[in-house]
Amino acid sequence: MTAQNKIVVITGANAGIGFATATGLAKQRATIVIICRDADRGNVALRAISEVAVVSPRLFIADLSSQASIRELAASLHQQLPRIDVLINNVGAAFAKKEYTVDGIEKTFAINHLAPFLLTNLTLDLIRQASEGRIVNLTAGILPILLGPKFLENLQGERTYRQFPAYILSKVGNVLFTYELARRLHGTGITVNCVNPGPVATQFTQKAGGILSVMSRVLRPIMKSPEVGARTPIYLAMAPEVAGITGGYFVNCKQKRTAAITYDQAIAKKHWEISERLTSLNSGTTAKRR
Repeated sequence: MTAQNKIVVITGANAGIGFATATGLAKQRATIVIICRDADRGNVALRAISEVAVVSPRLFIADLSSQASIRELAASLHQQLPRIDVLINNVGAAFAKKEYTVDGIEKTFAINHLAPFLLTNLTLDLIRQASEGRIVNLTAGILPILLGPKFLENLQGERTYRQFPAYILSKVGNVLFTYELARRLHGTGITVNCVNPGPVATQFTQKAGGILSVMSRVLRPIMKSPEVGARTPIYLAMAPEVAGITGGYFVNCKQKRTAAITYDQAIAKKHWEISERLTSLNSGTTAKRR
């Protein structure tokens, strides 16, 4: 798979890893579609990507904390794109204090997990139109100590909310979603993989406040640049050697194993059902188990 003539949709592409990924793929002749929440920042990113792009990039504005906005975005993508060759779910957030979206859902879980869950399911038919559709989910390292047997009961901080555990639980959701979606799409030709870029020097953790901002300052000397952090998403989006690999977790362009609990299909199924209920996902638009 080469980037030429490929349509790549990237969420949160106005800064950090998302912007570096968009820029890198634009240089490879891909048609880049960036999804941003803020129009001003989105247009700044669009102009910067345009300077290196062979094919003019496109910008869609959407607030991924709002399910109505995600549905409007999906409708716009259907109206304006013939297909999606690669969907990169990059957007992420973390909050020092517990906050809720307009849908009444805890924001970290909503933005980091439910947003990619809903957007992916709503655009699967566009990805099916690609000759070799790929889905790439950005996640993080998983600390098994945070995954007690009842972690599904605290996905939105129902029992207790702390910033770092909430962030990690949302990222566990990315992994469970990746593995379950890969199983559901088995035999379709669409691959689904996730990426842990490791510690990357972006504004994300600085703006998050709380313990994540403290960790960002402490780890700053060893953090990668966004360009280095983008190497693995770019690799999974385009490398021919991973064309047949699905349901994988990648670090530094190498497939790794995650915590044992993430391979529990019963847990993944329950997590999917919770996500489906919280997004009121129409069963006709979900990925069907074969």
